[in-house]
Amino acid sequence: MLKMSRTALYELVWSRPMTEIAREFGIRDQHVAQACDYHDIARPRAGHWQKVNHGKAVERVTLSNDTFSPDDIVIIDSAGWEIAPALQDTAHETARRPSAP
Repeated sequence: MLKMSRTALYELVWSRPMTEIAREFGIRDQHVAQACDYHDIARPRAGHWQKVNHGKAVERVTLSNDTFSPDDIVIIDSAGWEIAPALQDTAHETARRPSAP
C-alpha cells in the first residue's frame, strides 16, 4: 500500500518509472496513474524515461495546486486508490474508484 501526500507522490512519479513504483509498493501502475490523474498530479509523458536513459533533456511539469492542497493524502492499494478520509466529505465521486476491467 502507498499512502503519501500529493507532493511526495509527485516527486516519486518524477523520480522513476511507475512500473518500478508499483513493484516496490505491491500495487498496479495503472492505479498510480489513475490516482495521479484524479489528484491533478502531472506525470511523465510516454518516452520520458528513454530520454533520461539516453541523457536527453526532458521537461518536468510543475505540480498544480489549484484544485488540491500539496499536503492532501493519496492512498493507493492493490484494489485501487482512495480519496483520503479528510477529503471524502467534499468529493463528488465515490471513495473508491473502480478498477478498469
